[in-house]
Formats: sequence, structure tokens, C-alpha cells
Amino acid sequence: MSSFTKIYWRSSGVPTWGLIFLIVVAIIVVVAAEKMKQRDPVVEDNYATMVNAAKIMREGMNVLQPLRAQLAPINPEFDPQRSGLVGLENSIVTTNHGGRESKQTTINPNWAAVAVKLLAEAGVKKGDLVAVTVSGSFPALNLAVYSALEAMEANAVIVASASSSQWGANVPNFLWLDMERKLRESGVISLHADYASIGGIEDRGIGLPEEGLKSIKASIERADVKFIEPANYQEAVADRIAIFREYSAERNYTAYINVGGGATVVGPPGIDDMFSSGLQEDAPARAFAVETVMGYFLQEDIPGIHFIGIKTMAERHGLPLMPPEAVPVGNGGVYSATTYNRWLALGLAVGLFGLTWLIVRSARITSLWQRSGHSGKGTKPMV
Repeated sequence: MSSFTKIYWRSSGVPTWGLIFLIVVAIIVVVAAEKMKQRDPVVEDNYATMVNAAKIMREGMNVLQPLRAQLAPINPEFDPQRSGLVGLENSIVTTNHGGRESKQTTINPNWAAVAVKLLAEAGVKKGDLVAVTVSGSFPALNLAVYSALEAMEANAVIVASASSSQWGANVPNFLWLDMERKLRESGVISLHADYASIGGIEDRGIGLPEEGLKSIKASIERADVKFIEPANYQEAVADRIAIFREYSAERNYTAYINVGGGATVVGPPGIDDMFSSGLQEDAPARAFAVETVMGYFLQEDIPGIHFIGIKTMAERHGLPLMPPEAVPVGNGGVYSATTYNRWLALGLAVGLFGLTWLIVRSARITSLWQRSGHSGKGTKPMV
């Protein structure tokens, strides 16, 4: 028996003109989707503010760089731009693991423009009140958020965690609260944290050496902010919610913005990934199984902005990953005032699919009719 089997393929029955017609229509659909884009009103209305925020962030980066260089050498292998905003792999104030590439990706002043865009999409305007939580893990993004709020002339209630994960603001004596203080002293920003905790496990720095805890507490004292010292995780969450409620007694928050993935904000593993990066107005039911700060605001119908999944956010907003050199202000897809008209693209795609189905089906019906008309005459395919 032959080891090969001969297979005679039967034509689909779609005539050549039909295939050519579908190709032409597909090209027209692609060109139409590319050409018929819609204006992005958020970018158009806030373009100048986005640029201004990025300039503020760049100025802040220029202030912090020499200050960091005085305290500890900046390794260009880990911080190619020598920004001073990418910290150490480990130190006495380092709480947990952190991705170096994500931290390197944040060294770009145009992240402030991203923050402006997201805040504007959440409905924040001049004079509005915004709730903010930050930690030391992403100092560049903290600066981006502060710069955006300054440029938008919004008011903020800020609660900070003073410690940091790897590669963040984890150089002893130069934690985020020290950076924030230096930025205020230089006149770059006016915002400041109202309360601060140690951060880390249970928001109490469990596992950190005593020397590290002393360093963090000293940073909080230097910043002259009120100290949060919870007894456990539940109390840490409750403390933050109570603070935000106290400051909103006379007016409501327009939005809530968080930098990083602190457990008090988005919950323990298994819950934290229920909150997506970027702007969100709701979350799956499972996200509310544990009390969290983000969950509290969403349940109060206050939109949340979550800076997490940094590389994905960078790609979404057209920012480069791990830029090796300083990025100019105004550089990035976030400034684009045109976007694809998704409804138009969907309609064109559905129309193309329907046309393809109609031609293929019509060709099959015609083919069957022609074969039946031959009354079985002709050569039959063999397998």
C-alpha cells in the first residue's frame, strides 16, 4: 500500500471577480478607518495644561538629580539617565521586590501629561478636590501626579507611605518625603502629604530592620507630617478612609488617584489584580470582598486612577519603555489629539464580514445549483 494518499481539493466556488471585489472592499475599509479619525476633546482642551505639567515634572527632576548624587553614587547601568529617581536594589528601608524596568520607564516628564489626561477624563477641573495616595516605590510617578495637580490647579488630600520597594525612593535620608520637601523648598511644587505611614507589610514595615524603621520615621519627622501608626491591615485601611472622609466634610472628591500597588489601597494578592491600571469607575464584585481604599472610593461613585502595570500604561499612552536618554517635553502619543473612531471601525468590520459571508454563501448556492443541473454528468472528485 502506498504511504501517500492522493487528495483532490474542490474549489470553494467563489468566482475570481468575487475575490477581487472583496480585496478591493477590504482595502477601502482599512483606508477609511485610518482616514476617518475623530478628535480627542480631552487632549484638545487640556493640551497646554499637559505640556505645563510635563515642564513642572522636568524641573522637579532637575532639582532632585544633584541632591541624590550627593548622597549616593548613581549607577548608569541601573539608572541610564542618571536621574537619581531609580533607587537601589536593596537598602535598610526597602520593603519588597520591585521591577527595575518599570522604574526606568517612569523616568520621563511626559508621565505628568498622562496624569493630566486621566484626571481630566475623570472630570477633574480647576479648584476640585482629589484624594491621593502614594508610596516611595515610584518617586517619578509621584512627581508626575503632583505636577499634574499643580498644573490643573486642583486641590489634593495626600496620604503617603514613606518606605519603598526595590529601585524606588529607597536611599536612606532621601526617601520620597525628603524629595517632596526639597521640591517644595525649591518652589517647584506647593503640594505636600497630609499624613504618612511607614508602609510595607501591614503598613507597619514588618520585617524591616530597626535601623530602617528609625530612618523612615526620621524622614516623616523631617517632612513635618502627621504619622499614621496602625495596629494591623484593617486599621491601616480604616485610618486612610477616615482621613479622606474628614477632609471632605464640606465638599466631595472629584477623583481618587493612587501610585503603586500598596495592599491598603488595592488589597492583598488575589484582590489587588481586580483593580485595573488607568482610569476606572467600577470593578468586579470580588474586588470588594476585602476593605480597600480604592474599593471605598469606587463604591462612593468616585472614579479611581491607578498607576500600576507601568509598562502596559506606557504603551497605551505612547511613551517609550526604559528610555536610555532624557525624553523631551511634548514627546509621546499621549499628546495626540486624534484617535480611531472605534464605532466606525466596528461598523466597517461588521459590514466587511457580512459582505464576505454573503458572497461566499451566494457562490455556494450557485455552485450547488449548477452541479444539480448537470444531472450527475461530469467527473466526480475522488479521494
